[in-house]
Amino acid sequence: MKILKYTVTIAILSFFVVSCQKDVSLEPISFQPTNVTTPAQAESQLVGVYNVLSAQQMYGEGLWGYLTAGADESFRSGSLPATILTQHYNIEASEANLYTYWRNLYMGIERANVLLDGLDKLQMNATRRNAIKGQAKFLRAYYFYLLVNHFGDVPLKTTLTTELGTNFNLPRDSAKNVYEFVIKEMEEAHELAESMTTVRTTTIVTKSAIEAMLARVCLSMAGNPVNDETKYAKALFWAKKTIDANIHSLYSSPHPLYAETPAYARVFINNMQNNVNDASIGEGIWDAAFLSKSNATGPYAGLGFPVTQTLGALMGVFSNDASARAPIGFSNATYRALPKLYNLYAPGDLRRDWSVAPYLYRGTSTTRLFSLQVNITGGGGTGARATAFTSNTGAITSIVIDNPGTGYTTAPTITFTSNNTGPTASAPISGTNVALATAVVSGGRLTAINVTRAGSGYPTVYDRAAAKWRREYEVNLPDIRLQNNTACNFPIIRFADVLLMAAEADLKVNGTPSAEAVEYYNRVRRRAFGLNPLSAQPTVDVNTFTMEDIYDERSRELCFEGVRRADLIRWGIMTREMTEVVQDNALRSPSGYAVASSLAANNFLTNPAKYVLFPIPARERELNIALTQNLGW
Repeated sequence: MKILKYTVTIAILSFFVVSCQKDVSLEPISFQPTNVTTPAQAESQLVGVYNVLSAQQMYGEGLWGYLTAGADESFRSGSLPATILTQHYNIEASEANLYTYWRNLYMGIERANVLLDGLDKLQMNATRRNAIKGQAKFLRAYYFYLLVNHFGDVPLKTTLTTELGTNFNLPRDSAKNVYEFVIKEMEEAHELAESMTTVRTTTIVTKSAIEAMLARVCLSMAGNPVNDETKYAKALFWAKKTIDANIHSLYSSPHPLYAETPAYARVFINNMQNNVNDASIGEGIWDAAFLSKSNATGPYAGLGFPVTQTLGALMGVFSNDASARAPIGFSNATYRALPKLYNLYAPGDLRRDWSVAPYLYRGTSTTRLFSLQVNITGGGGTGARATAFTSNTGAITSIVIDNPGTGYTTAPTITFTSNNTGPTASAPISGTNVALATAVVSGGRLTAINVTRAGSGYPTVYDRAAAKWRREYEVNLPDIRLQNNTACNFPIIRFADVLLMAAEADLKVNGTPSAEAVEYYNRVRRRAFGLNPLSAQPTVDVNTFTMEDIYDERSRELCFEGVRRADLIRWGIMTREMTEVVQDNALRSPSGYAVASSLAANNFLTNPAKYVLFPIPARERELNIALTQNLGW
């Protein structure tokens, strides 16, 4: 474990400040302590513990992208070298991203160890000491949780590296022991942490964050591969504690500045804007905070701060306008939705067209991705315009008349042209299966356009980007936008997740869901259809639910938020779902996406038992000869 000898001597992003009323991403702090001897050093050291969250392999992309996205919700488009990303399940134990991920987590743990070792020795305000201690203990436990969740058995290092002498060869502790430590530490941190009602920001660990994360940790331990089912009751306890506190709730109305958006979108717009335009904490519980663009190119441009967040740029609505002053912002839409996810949404579910983009940008104009231009020629009239919409399999399903025109004496001829050309869409095919339609004219105007042959080969779901975080909602623009990075906060956990975890844990504890659990489940469904989540809605409410319902509802609600792969593994259904991905893509995938859309699933299925866990990084095993390797690696 020689990697842990690193000391905290780098300039960092500030994700914590003393005043809880400030935005924690706005005030940079540098520190160089190897130990903590003053309250000021304690504050700075805590910043360093938080700072790990912003690493590129953490919430800059890894934990919502290449370390976690290779499941049944999305795929990575574009060029695909044989060993480029962990999500393709074709890496070796020498994969650099995994080593850096492991190193970052143990770096955060060591920073917390340093802080906790010196904190009780300081002369300082007792209330502030407890707040710092609670956050540090929780963050250390959270980093151990990420390790055990992805690597299984790992060294449980809570001793300062300086106290290890010359022996850095630490063996792995069992996953069960690590989980027990994580739960114990988080419970102790809960007693010390401040309430969200005091802190009023999602970027600092609060009692709400600890309660919610304890529910997640307990569900993870209850499931595969540890399978300690006694933890379902504890998961239910902590999830209900968050719910019953009545501090958090689902957003039931649109963002105050964007009335045209669904209430579901509000949390993600807030992420994109660091909540600066929305005073309501509401649904947010704990976010990873990122550097603001002004700090990157404005008053702090020369301080060497890394800007690591790529939400909105790699995962966002496609836009090819790469200029710094672009009104929309560049995004190559690297991450795309799979049909398996798209088809989970029922008609009227407003989450689908926010999570999976229904449009793209070319320059400064908007083009509907699932649409075709309708060419209306002849018939003696003028002015008629229409848009054709395609299904997720590339067939035309309907045509909407945008302008009926005037002066038509006979039915005009209808043909189609793709609105979508270039790297983000399939071109319409030519041949015997080109879509056909006929127009109906009355009183000189078009009254209908009827599809007589749906055709195939038109834009499909594979062309639609994973788009919860959209760059058109960035703030302080367009003067200082960066092309490939944003200041978007990432929602590590939010209230909708807590409701669904409570519903799941209740089902596991009781065998059938209680009325209370059904209410939690229905709150999420109601909001999805634009209804008040706290009022009974007979059109969407269910009377009960099963684990299969939980599988699907969590995907509909939490897609692209970095939890799906872990969910599938703890439920023991990863192989089943990856098999369905391959089968579904075989039916739907156009040739341009045939390989990319199934790559992760096919590689996983070559050895499912191996790919449940990441390999222990080869470089770390060179440094620590006591480390054994995971199965298959």
